[in-house]
Amino acid sequence: MKRILYYSLVLLAAGNGMLQAQNWIHGKVVDKEERPVDGVAVVLQTLDSTYIDAVVTDSLGAFMLNQEAGPNYRLLFQHLLYEPVCKKISTADAGTISLTEKDYELEGVVVKAERPQVKVENGALKYDVPQLMKDKAVSNAFEVVKQIPGVISTDDAVQLLGAGSPSIVINGQLTTMSVDQLVGLLKTIPASRVCNVEIMYNAPAKYNIKGAMINVVLDKETVEKNTLQGETGVDYLQRHYAEGKVHGNLLYSTSRFNIDFLANGAKGRNYMGEEIQALHTLKDQVTEVNQSGRGTRSGIDGTMRLGMDYTFKNDDRLSAAYYLTAGKSDLERTAATTFLVLESGQPVEERLSRTYIEGNSALHNVRIQYDGNSGLMAGADFTRYHSPGFQTFVDQSHETTVTDMQNNSKQDISQGALFINHSHTFETGWALNYGVHGGFTSSKTYIDYLYNKGNGYEPALDELENNRQKEYSGNAFLEVSKDFGSHFSATASLKVEYFKSDYTSNGMKSTLWNDWTLFPNATLSYTVNPMHIIQLDISSDKTYPSYWDVTPQESPINSYSVILGNPSLKPYRSYSGQLIYILKQKYTILAFCDYVPDYFAQLPYQNTSELKNVFRYENMDYQLQFGVGVIVPFRVGEFWNSQVTLSGQRMQEKLDHFHDLSFHNEKYTGQFKMDNTFTLSKSRPNLKLDLNGYFVTGAVQGIYDLGHLYDVSSALKWQFADDRATLILKCNNIFRSNMPHTMEINQSGQYSRLWKLDDQRCVTVSFVWKFGGYKKKQHEAVDASRFGKSM
Repeated sequence: MKRILYYSLVLLAAGNGMLQAQNWIHGKVVDKEERPVDGVAVVLQTLDSTYIDAVVTDSLGAFMLNQEAGPNYRLLFQHLLYEPVCKKISTADAGTISLTEKDYELEGVVVKAERPQVKVENGALKYDVPQLMKDKAVSNAFEVVKQIPGVISTDDAVQLLGAGSPSIVINGQLTTMSVDQLVGLLKTIPASRVCNVEIMYNAPAKYNIKGAMINVVLDKETVEKNTLQGETGVDYLQRHYAEGKVHGNLLYSTSRFNIDFLANGAKGRNYMGEEIQALHTLKDQVTEVNQSGRGTRSGIDGTMRLGMDYTFKNDDRLSAAYYLTAGKSDLERTAATTFLVLESGQPVEERLSRTYIEGNSALHNVRIQYDGNSGLMAGADFTRYHSPGFQTFVDQSHETTVTDMQNNSKQDISQGALFINHSHTFETGWALNYGVHGGFTSSKTYIDYLYNKGNGYEPALDELENNRQKEYSGNAFLEVSKDFGSHFSATASLKVEYFKSDYTSNGMKSTLWNDWTLFPNATLSYTVNPMHIIQLDISSDKTYPSYWDVTPQESPINSYSVILGNPSLKPYRSYSGQLIYILKQKYTILAFCDYVPDYFAQLPYQNTSELKNVFRYENMDYQLQFGVGVIVPFRVGEFWNSQVTLSGQRMQEKLDHFHDLSFHNEKYTGQFKMDNTFTLSKSRPNLKLDLNGYFVTGAVQGIYDLGHLYDVSSALKWQFADDRATLILKCNNIFRSNMPHTMEINQSGQYSRLWKLDDQRCVTVSFVWKFGGYKKKQHEAVDASRFGKSM
């Protein structure tokens, strides 16, 4: 009886507290462009200026005073960069208060204060996107990410200075979306929807992500009435061939329930090509190989997503989503190849190869997640992937057919996962996060080969591959963090992972991997003062090869080259460290080091038993990189806004047993990147011009020596119709130079030079129309990074 009475009193007190909190004075502070303003002092006074209470707005501009409203109260809003505002209130909801930027005039000289570009919070570099992007010609969230200091992007590939390829999440939520899928999704989110971007060189363990991470934080708008919002847009892209894209988004919101629908599609063709020159040593004879290849890829693809979420009265949130992406592509390639045996007197052999590949794919994903206000997070998702393919390959020498082959393939993947995490903050200031994650994957791969030897196509039963790969994974993590005063903070975590992969090939069973792995991570931050911040990040990671790359398959490219699978391929570990110094919350200096034992990459090898150039993923002994970088933003008046990134590093890759040779390549390389935005007109018309460029001196990849590359791109953005309509004209890769100038192999008797002719220069015209005050809602999708095969 005493226990019942005790719990009743506790529940009554909690209920009274919640009711009282609803009556406390609250509101939101924004600037004239409706962007949230943090750090605003909100002072509660009586009408005769008697002080009562005060708070400071958070990163979303929101504030709440532990006081109930009264008829004789007023609020005073003060900030160094804005004019003060005084507002009389009589209800708890103070509404949205708009501030005007302040100018300081001293004898005709106008001095404007500049807001910090970056802050360090809980080990994350937090960038104020509205401040950084206010003059830039960006139209979607992905373009925002590309403009963040330290982010280096070529087309759709994202790299983080000193950390390689980072993971990406939205609003700090757990996600199974691959980087490629997130890039596509971010392109549909308006730039105005992004509140800030957080760069984490060491992702917190609760995200189930190891290594670096980019967190895109979207503005969360409270909806007090039912609203229907949306956006539609079309893109016309002109490379060698034309391509068209269309997208549409709808969001219906109430105070607690949201439902959103996304659909987009694209159709077009792409041009590709390469020139190859090689010297192939075979049986003490050297053959000169010259090859010219051209091809086109045409395709159509689309994405659809339906998501719903409901927020309970206690702010718990339940969300569910269905995600579908499907596509069809056709690839046609021809290659003219000549073989000349040097110093033999033999005539030149001419070969012509034709390849046709038809590919289809469909991915379905269902996901449900629960986020509790007490720090509990739990969820589940299931993915189904289906990808059949067909290939025809014909290799002819004069009128003689060397090879006439057809190939059918199919990949079916089923993948499920469950997770549950919990976080707790103690009164002593320590924070504890812990959780578990489990998953299962079944991948089925079927490949057959049929050859025409004059009597029609007959199957080669000895080359048939009917394989199945089953994976079981489970991990648990524990993370602790604490702020030691106002200067020093520390976070440390330990994750243990069990991963097992069973493989069945044509009825023969084996185990690919069966490992227990520990992942230690730590982040230490020291703030001398807001003008000088130092941070050290140490992280570890593990990367697994795709299901297709470990399948023992053979795919001819042309008369000389072939792609092989590698069943012996194993995952690689990586260990990374970054030391970051931030000056004046604006300039960044970075030193970094990455050590990756067993690193794998696709490498070519000139076979010593036949005249074939073999491409296969190989594990190296290790990859080692270390270097320094600096990021310097600057502004010239209101017309020119620029950012310069400089980096230098030493790259080293080593493999002692690469077929019958070895390599140990190292190279010093440098990179220069500069992004510029010019404000041509602020009013009517509202015109912005971007002019960006980068230059890389070169690199190594295994046995490859990669030449220099550079890129110059521009964009002109025009907003009109009260900024509801946007017209953008872009030209990417103006000089068609963002591929390495040459890709050369010249060591241990292996020699070849490759010039890529892929058509990357693109002129794009985009038109976007927003209606209903559209602000795109965040959503998650599925990780398909290990699905499918390259075409």
